[in-house]
Amino acid sequence: MKKIKDISRMLNIRKDEESLVSLLMAYSFFMGGATALFYTVVASSFLMSFDRLMLPQVYVVGGVFVYLLGLGLTRIQKRIPFNRLGENALLFLIVSIAVFLVIYHLTGSKWVFFFLFIWNRIFVLVNGVTFWAVVVKLFNFQQSKRLSSLINSGEVFSSVIMYLAVPALVKILPIDSLLILAVGFLIVCAVLLRKIHKRHVTTDHTRIEIKPKPAEHVATDAVDPKYFRNIFLLALLPVFALFYVEYIFFTESRNVFPNKESLASFLGFFFGISAILEFFIKTFFYNKLISKYGLKLGILILPLSLVFSFAVSVIYGLGYDTAAIFFACIALSRFFMSAVRKAIAEPAYQVLYQPIQARFRLNVQGRIEGRAKAMGGLAAGVLLFVLVNISRMDALQLAILFLVVAVCWTFVAFVGENSYKKMVRDKIFNFPEKSKKNASYTPGQAISEKPFEQLINQIFSPKEEDRIEAALGLGSTNRFLSYKYLIPLLQDPNKRVREAAIYTAGELKRAELWPFLMEQMEADRYFTVAFDALVKSGPPLLKYIEKSFLSNEDNRYRQLHLLKIVEQIGGPEAIRFLRRNLENPNRFVKDKVLEALRNLRYTCNTTEQTFMLNELDEHLKTFAWLLSAQHDLSDAYEPESQLMLNLERERMRIMRKAFIVLEAVYGSRFHAVTLLKGDQATDARDYLTEICDLLLPENIKNKVLPYLDSDSLDEMRRRYAEIYPLATLSVEERLIDIINKDYTRISRWTKAVAIKELRHFDAGIVTPVLVANAVSRSKIISETSFYVLRIVNPARFRSLMEAMTRKNDAFHIEIMKPLEWLSTEEDLLVSKLRRLRETHALGGLLSGELQKVLLTSAYFQEESGEVVDLRKHLSDGDVSILVTYGKLFFSKIGALEAGNIRNVAELTAMGVAMIPNVLEDTEFYIIENFLLKDLNIRQNVEESVEIH
Repeated sequence: MKKIKDISRMLNIRKDEESLVSLLMAYSFFMGGATALFYTVVASSFLMSFDRLMLPQVYVVGGVFVYLLGLGLTRIQKRIPFNRLGENALLFLIVSIAVFLVIYHLTGSKWVFFFLFIWNRIFVLVNGVTFWAVVVKLFNFQQSKRLSSLINSGEVFSSVIMYLAVPALVKILPIDSLLILAVGFLIVCAVLLRKIHKRHVTTDHTRIEIKPKPAEHVATDAVDPKYFRNIFLLALLPVFALFYVEYIFFTESRNVFPNKESLASFLGFFFGISAILEFFIKTFFYNKLISKYGLKLGILILPLSLVFSFAVSVIYGLGYDTAAIFFACIALSRFFMSAVRKAIAEPAYQVLYQPIQARFRLNVQGRIEGRAKAMGGLAAGVLLFVLVNISRMDALQLAILFLVVAVCWTFVAFVGENSYKKMVRDKIFNFPEKSKKNASYTPGQAISEKPFEQLINQIFSPKEEDRIEAALGLGSTNRFLSYKYLIPLLQDPNKRVREAAIYTAGELKRAELWPFLMEQMEADRYFTVAFDALVKSGPPLLKYIEKSFLSNEDNRYRQLHLLKIVEQIGGPEAIRFLRRNLENPNRFVKDKVLEALRNLRYTCNTTEQTFMLNELDEHLKTFAWLLSAQHDLSDAYEPESQLMLNLERERMRIMRKAFIVLEAVYGSRFHAVTLLKGDQATDARDYLTEICDLLLPENIKNKVLPYLDSDSLDEMRRRYAEIYPLATLSVEERLIDIINKDYTRISRWTKAVAIKELRHFDAGIVTPVLVANAVSRSKIISETSFYVLRIVNPARFRSLMEAMTRKNDAFHIEIMKPLEWLSTEEDLLVSKLRRLRETHALGGLLSGELQKVLLTSAYFQEESGEVVDLRKHLSDGDVSILVTYGKLFFSKIGALEAGNIRNVAELTAMGVAMIPNVLEDTEFYIIENFLLKDLNIRQNVEESVEIH
């Protein structure tokens, strides 16, 4: 059992996939064996039974028949579930071959092999509606990429065995009897297919989708016509070449091996060696070749190989006629069509469908491959019929003509690869529009046109309306010194007056007022209106900002505010200012600079690229560390626990930073990362994977792709562990590791959640960590550390409190005193933040924004049955009530439940008394409306519940 688990892990098979993968591999094995036997026996029998002139005719008849059969299957597919269709198609194949064998043994007619040769094509069609239909229906995109090659390996192994066994089998059994063995293999396939459907196919898989548009119109809507034409030709030409080369190969083989047994032995040996080489190319070389040389090699390698082999054969044939070397070159071409086509060209061709939208991709792929491949075979048959039966061309002349076709094919492949690059680069996504914030301040009254002197007299009026009128009117007086009279109003204690003065200062754009506006930005209440006022000054403000920026090196928050203004102003001067601060020693500032440059669509130069890529590496290193932390804690904590949710948010946050760097270095195409959680996630992931292949250097691509194309977090962690050394730690060690992580890499909130979990561990180990973090200047970290310390080591808590009292450390004493009687962790800041995050309207806020709501709002926690008089807490009434849990009952509107945000001014206008009854234990906040406006939080998120 352990060996099976080890093998599954080595092959990257999950536990829930083992049964299905093993059944599919078995099916693939027996189907591959049946196909190999059938093809070898039927091809050799047909070649011995008919003249070479019959080959083009069978190609034409087969092409028409398969095309019509494909159309019929497409129509039936719309009417019956795929599992029933697959079983019936396989039954049809078994019965039809059995009937042909009976007819042959009864009549001995050689025409049976004419039809059986056509039936070679039916094998491919049936495999598509059985084996590959199961893969498409039961596997998602990532599973298909990970497992398709593995489950198809069964077919490769059995093909090798059967092809190489044919020379030995024909000495023991009559060659025609080998077809009975092929039928036996197909019967085993039918049993396995029935098991697969019974065990793994559900009603959801078999539901028939009714499409609003006919399939014929899908390609027109989904794909650029030029690109559609290119990939159509690249699907048609390999099939055309296969039949054309196969004709020359078969006719020359028949000349070299004149009897049925020797021909069958040769074909078996030849295709067996081809299958072995195909396996080795697919297993050991395909990924390396594509990774190093890209899609271009995958598409060009087959036509270039054929140009080489046919050029040699033509040159030799023209000089020495069609002797042994000519046949060797033709055999080499047929080898290319077997091994190189299957191992490299076909998998590479499938990548051409990736730029097509995921919801259209399967329909477009079915339409192109179904029709193009049928038309390719039909075109080869018709052309060969004309050239051989009418024009009487010999093998050398046919080779010369195909050399011209191969050269044209090479050109088509080159054009197709370029159009693929263009499709990927020009792919359009529907990015959600950023929610536009309402203007922070708009005058609520008409701007006064009173004389300048009268407005000056109103500046110190005791009436609020007079001062507001003066503040707004000074902006339209056109007096040079009017700004001086605005200064007292910028310091007015009345909120409305000060907002009007800040607004006017922005309209005046005077440099003398900039210092006063900067002061106003320090207060949360006036931050947004002052920010907008400063932005109005435009580029002339940037020189002043640069001086202020340098003088505020110790004030990170002021610097971040200034960077926001610079970004909002924009333009070449703003970009130059940001570039000068790319290597700022403060990581928060550096991240904001990069984000601002990205938002201004700046792409860095070669000098800056080295620095930015170092930043990218640091972000990805932190991302890998977070993956390791999640892995180490996964057994001890549920995915829905606060710690694991916070780590998940940290992981997504750090990867967003990494992609901001990629945008700044390689262009805006990497902005598609923002769509990985929405309806366009599949398209965005596929697109980003291809963009990485096209644009990123090898060393960068290898660090980004594990995030994009890993099927699970475990796989992602394993792949990153190969790039960045990751330690495996115990739960206790990992929690301490999170707490000690550089605070510029992980948020204080996540650290606080990890600190809270230390209460479950031995006091002797965790006390030093708790004491070190208790003296932090971060309120959330300090409070959580003191709380846990009081639980695990009360004596140390008391001694610390005494030390803080002696030092007169007011900040920490204020935190510690409530903890003496605090009985539950639900009262901690870290728990309050969690409940705020769980509120629907606040769920999208960043951690810093949530903490701003928490620390600047009035907090209430009331027990059931209480009556709360809120009137004394409402100040001027420009506030709202947010309920996080419980119920408050107000007259006239009923109950406000968890998630409600209601404007107090609106409630008061409705005659609602601000003295609610507490229906059950309730937590709520009184929040300033300016803060809700700044954070773009909607009110009335949930309607109140009327109680009668």
